[in-house]
Amino acid sequence: MPPFPRRFLRAILVQKAGGGMTGMAYRIKIIDDLSELGKGNTAEINIYNWGGGYRPVSKAVLCFVRGKGFAVRLTSEETSPRATQTEPDSRVWEDSCLEFFANFQPQMPGSGYLNFECNALGAMLCCYGGPSGPGARRVPVVELGCPHPRPRVIRTADTWGWELLVPLSMLRTVYGAAEFHSGDEIRGSFYKCGDLTERPHYGSYTKIDWPTPDFHCPESFAEMILTD
Repeated sequence: MPPFPRRFLRAILVQKAGGGMTGMAYRIKIIDDLSELGKGNTAEINIYNWGGGYRPVSKAVLCFVRGKGFAVRLTSEETSPRATQTEPDSRVWEDSCLEFFANFQPQMPGSGYLNFECNALGAMLCCYGGPSGPGARRVPVVELGCPHPRPRVIRTADTWGWELLVPLSMLRTVYGAAEFHSGDEIRGSFYKCGDLTERPHYGSYTKIDWPTPDFHCPESFAEMILTD
């Protein structure tokens, strides 16, 4: 028997779960300058859908900077994060990794989502597309004509993380539109993982109904609403 089409199986699971709505709305604070990012709301990355005893305290903040784009900061309380990947669009999820996925135009028919995945060395994987499945391909944003994102790495004695401005120019290139106002909605989530770390782990901001570790489940994304 040929393999069961994963996208079809995903659709069945979503229907059984009630359509994939998470019931969790994250408020994206609108700010005037990147320096105000600390005023944003904190999202706890503390749902471990596939179990595991290693659960480092990990958090995220997302704001919209007027006229510039979306600013995101993710941090994790790890003193020695695994960090081996150094190249753009490499297998950073095998290292200790913090991730942000978002569909910035969910009301647009057929729109996909961007994934931003980064390790403690600042190596970032950034692609655009729909959910994984037979024949599906996530396209690196550089192939769409966008500069590769350059995150700022955060390191302290007991914490690491990264910060990034997702510019309106990137969203305009990817989606063909980049107008955002108070009350507008995007959909997304935050993640913490480490496939080849000493203690593999898979944490998320929202619950994921999938039998094996997989963050590429846009039906599990949270509502994210821009607010003044």
